Amino acid sequence: MFPEIPFFPNFWLFVALILAMIAWRIWGNDVVAAFRRMEQRRRDADLQAYFDRMNPQAHFRQTVDQISETTPAIEPFAKAAGAEDPRAIWDGEIYSSKSDAEAARWRHVITKARDFYLDLDRTYGNRVRKQRSSDTLGGDGGETKH
Repeated sequence: MFPEIPFFPNFWLFVALILAMIAWRIWGNDVVAAFRRMEQRRRDADLQAYFDRMNPQAHFRQTVDQISETTPAIEPFAKAAGAEDPRAIWDGEIYSSKSDAEAARWRHVITKARDFYLDLDRTYGNRVRKQRSSDTLGGDGGETKH
């Protein structure tokens, strides 16, 4: 029914090569940029690991980083596109500005890190002194919100 078209050997390989060249022209820069970003993140992590090996106090930063990664992010109050609302939501509470929400989130992260080290001390039997009112995160002697 259809006439036979004479193909040269490896015709489909040639077609696949042409399609790959076209795809590279379209998406090649994005692929190269993605690999460069991955390589830069790897180099940054290697450099941070190198500095951490030389710093005996690096575990504090690592603890705070780990807790910060697991703490939910701050969400904008108005989620509609183009909506201008300075309020922000974090942990189910509405804050008057994004900076207030970031401060509350940071207080939460630092409090969790401090609790981790207090529990660690108690686990290993180290004596933990009682918290004085001047030791609170605000420093004003008031209650800290957890």
